[in-house]
Amino acid sequence: MNYRTRAAEPAEEDVSLKAVEASDLSVVYGDGDNAVHAVKGVTFTVGDGEAFGIVGESGSGKSTVLRVLAGLNRDWTGRLLIRGREAEKRRPRRSYRVVQMVFQDPYGSLHPRQTVQRILMEGLAVQEMDDRRRRIQRVLYDVGLGGEFLYRYPHQLSGGQRQRVAIARGLILEPRL
Repeated sequence: MNYRTRAAEPAEEDVSLKAVEASDLSVVYGDGDNAVHAVKGVTFTVGDGEAFGIVGESGSGKSTVLRVLAGLNRDWTGRLLIRGREAEKRRPRRSYRVVQMVFQDPYGSLHPRQTVQRILMEGLAVQEMDDRRRRIQRVLYDVGLGGEFLYRYPHQLSGGQRQRVAIARGLILEPRL
């Protein structure tokens, strides 16, 4: 593959393309004596279509790595390629259609004063995606929830239902990762 092809937007059918290539990824919180190396020199590759697990004890940096991949942590060093493109620390809005993250605690990540419909509509509006009502209905169906959940608030849902809404929010933009 020549340089021009790699620098351009990757073609959907390019199966040789890696979903993620991280090398020497490091994240440090704090300065000097107060510095904490949350992630130090992590390197891994995930092929397109592969499932990849990050395993470690509590506090070992798993979530920090995922926050870097999702563009939620801008303070990192190393090299990160997502779908063959160099990941910028300050990501353009369109990049959030490529990578989405579902947090472990759905209650903490869902706005308590927004309905399920509003929660799901937000990403679609920011990304200026069309056919929003159909997309919301489809993603609710995909996660096993029906239209009766549209006007409910997070506190009106069970823990499992909240997790499904959080997953739906991650899926609704049809991300590659």
